[in-house]
Amino acid sequence: MYEGLSSPNIHTPKSLGEYASIILHYPTSSLWAGGTFIMTRPDSYPSRMMNAEIVYLGDVEELHRFQRNDRFAEFGAMVTLDGILNTGKAVLPRVLIDNILTIGSRLITRRATIGGTICTKNFTTSFPGTLLVLDATAEVKFIKKKRLHSRWMQITRLLDRNGRIQLPPQGIISRVRIAFSEKNCQYFREIGSFMLDPENSVAVAFAATLDQDILINPKIAFTYPSHGVCYSRDIDSIFSSLRFPLDDSEIHTLESMIFTFIESSFPNISPLQRTRTSGIVHQIIDSLNEMTLTASPDVPAGYSR
Repeated sequence: MYEGLSSPNIHTPKSLGEYASIILHYPTSSLWAGGTFIMTRPDSYPSRMMNAEIVYLGDVEELHRFQRNDRFAEFGAMVTLDGILNTGKAVLPRVLIDNILTIGSRLITRRATIGGTICTKNFTTSFPGTLLVLDATAEVKFIKKKRLHSRWMQITRLLDRNGRIQLPPQGIISRVRIAFSEKNCQYFREIGSFMLDPENSVAVAFAATLDQDILINPKIAFTYPSHGVCYSRDIDSIFSSLRFPLDDSEIHTLESMIFTFIESSFPNISPLQRTRTSGIVHQIIDSLNEMTLTASPDVPAGYSR
């Protein structure tokens, strides 16, 4: 134990109103959801900070709610990843399910929360990229003029220029809304360990509708845990302009364009991350080529991990 260590002050609000009151008094408090990420960080406990303030969100009933209708599912920020699988596995987009299954065993998914996977600090999980390609939205609660306000925002709008999730000062995500995607091309792949080897890991999420030989509303997101999410509407537009199947020269041109965007955003990705990204891009294109040549575009296709 560190000499002179004081135990942290734990605040346990029972509602978002109580949470706002606590944050107004202790604006530098750390938020605690499932704790699966925080407890893996070096020096997370015992803490070197004296009199640290922690706000535990597990007792806020509003953050545990789940509801669905014919168009979307809505999860409170404290719903666990295991809870998502149990309540919506049959109807939620395949790319989301595949992402959850790569995060870890049930020991992790039973504790990790949807809000926590989005709002990690100085580290990006694979989850925001997947929610981005699904056009997911989040309800953001924030304090302005000593009052709690809320605003629904697309995940793309929560990304700052560095590819990190950025909330308003003293902000919190309270709910996440995910539409039941009708896109017949969904793909998720993670290579490497985000927790053990973040400098060499990468995850790619892709979703689109293949109509004959063209893609409608394609979205692709590249996540590098130590850097952030690389997403560009320009890359989506390039995919929209293509006609499948692609030949080798078209694949090479597409890959060069993609890396132009990635390396302009994250010039310091490792050589192994670059190689792994290239491999995943080729897998996506190969799958789209195969769908175009052999499968009816009306048949939903969910690519396995």
